Amino acid sequence: MRNPIFLWSIATLLLAGCAVEQPPAPQSLAQNATTPSARAQAAPNPVAPTAPAHTAAPQPTVVQKPRATGTPEDARRHMLRGMAAIEIAKSNDDLALAEDEFRMATEIAPQMAIAWFNLGKAQTQLGRNDEAMASFRQYLTLAPDAKDAQSVRDEIVKLEFRRELAAKAQARVGLWVGQDGSLYRLTLNGNRLTLKTDERRVPEDEVRSTYSLVGDVPVLGYSPAEYQLTLQGNRLAGTWSRGGLRADKCMIPPDTSEATGELNDREGKIVLHHESTSYQASTQMSLLGDDSCGGVVAVGKKTAEDTLYGPLGKGGLGVALYGLTLWWDGGFSMVQYGWQGRLKVRVQPGTPAFEAGLRDEDEILAIDGVAVKSLSAGQAVMRLRGEPGSTVTLELWRKGNPTPFTLAIQRIDVSSLQAKQ
Repeated sequence: MRNPIFLWSIATLLLAGCAVEQPPAPQSLAQNATTPSARAQAAPNPVAPTAPAHTAAPQPTVVQKPRATGTPEDARRHMLRGMAAIEIAKSNDDLALAEDEFRMATEIAPQMAIAWFNLGKAQTQLGRNDEAMASFRQYLTLAPDAKDAQSVRDEIVKLEFRRELAAKAQARVGLWVGQDGSLYRLTLNGNRLTLKTDERRVPEDEVRSTYSLVGDVPVLGYSPAEYQLTLQGNRLAGTWSRGGLRADKCMIPPDTSEATGELNDREGKIVLHHESTSYQASTQMSLLGDDSCGGVVAVGKKTAEDTLYGPLGKGGLGVALYGLTLWWDGGFSMVQYGWQGRLKVRVQPGTPAFEAGLRDEDEILAIDGVAVKSLSAGQAVMRLRGEPGSTVTLELWRKGNPTPFTLAIQRIDVSSLQAKQ
């Protein structure tokens, strides 16, 4: 059975107009096509539709087609073909056929107000808000005294609001960084939001590996992970999933659960909650080198919270970062797993960062005056990113220097590098 909302939307295309509060009974488009208002028939030199002056949300690419030519009878024929396309429409592809017919009618007979109206309705259903507004404005130019003129003006206001929402949603698309420094790609499909990463860091309390001759150690591994969420207002709900991963000689199975969260556009932050399974893996070590997996046991459930920051600016330092997952001062000191509030850069000679004054092994103490030790790994990455050409001020400590120093660096475009910095 066809979706009733879709059928209602299709039906509205057949109307010359409708009131906002109480839509009138549908009229035949054939009637309207052959009896446009006297003002519309007499309107001389119709004004071509123009795009609004202010910035619009990105719209789907429209392929330019040859301008239609013909007689007024040809224009009426295209109107009727558009009506037929609507009557059989089951998808956006079918609506696009109707739109094309209405477009050709307006090109052959630009004074045909009803053609502009129906073109605007088709474009509205296809989500091309700017084009729909331009078509409705042209309809109002041709038929300013039409009975439905105020309803059409109201529709333009609603389309402007939809465009604002679409622009706001589109601004969220891109790279986000988790609290642990993992990068997520955010994509949108309507109100469906997907966050996907191939490098989720495994929390210490989620997977532990026991070695028969060594003891219990965390897993320094990565796994793919994904959130599939629906956005209602600023609330998020859906699912979280993690791919399988290796804990030395053992394979940890995939995991999934329900997820909820909240989107905060003002702070550029998403807070998500899900439940994950904790695993204990056992590796049997052998002096002969033929280690084997002794087993994997699910030891319980835990509630996890992920905080993501973004979207990341396309500008960064163009260097590699050390310290997001572990820290080691060298020598005989112990390796410290996880984020320790310390960050070093890996810089290659000849790179823009090197030319700007950064050197390999420089430790970043503060970013634009904010101490690194007060930030999470994700917050540190977020602060290092910005627009290409903008400046970030770093407080640095360099081996051999008695005191820290500051260095202002201009960010470069790192979007093609997928870098975190």
